[in-house]
Amino acid sequence: MAEALAVVGIVANIIQVVDSGSRVLKRLEEYQSKLGEIPEAFRHIKAELPVLLDALQQTKAAIDTGSLRDETKNALLPAVKGCGLQIKTLDNVIAEVLPALDDSWARRSKKAFQSLRHDAKVKKITGVVRGYIQTLTYHAATSSSLLKDPLTKHSLVRPHPPPSRSGVIHTL
Repeated sequence: MAEALAVVGIVANIIQVVDSGSRVLKRLEEYQSKLGEIPEAFRHIKAELPVLLDALQQTKAAIDTGSLRDETKNALLPAVKGCGLQIKTLDNVIAEVLPALDDSWARRSKKAFQSLRHDAKVKKITGVVRGYIQTLTYHAATSSSLLKDPLTKHSLVRPHPPPSRSGVIHTL
């Protein structure tokens, strides 16, 4: 029962983070396409957030296929939750400081000034998110490299050979 809750908990959190992260990326892309360059504080997150979302999707795929142990799921859950909290905070900051297309010149100026106040907050969020990106991508990379030979795409996990007639198990 506990393992089923762990699976549901981490999968739900991953879906939530991917959804929030996708929304943040969409807002930044819309802003950039309509109004030109995005503020410097958001450039790094725009470049790095897709890596995080990909790592989370790989983790979810590993969960869906049953290739992650329960201990691993439980270990990843706090990182996924923490990451989700940072992405939600970032989404709120973006909503507050990036001007909308229909904002007046005065409102845009006010938001530009407000964005300067939030630079430190955005940098802090970006740093924390970077840590989660490193943790999750490292986990995804090591998990997949342990299971697959990168050159042949064959599984490295081999069944144990049957014992010989002498009772000695020969290893590869």
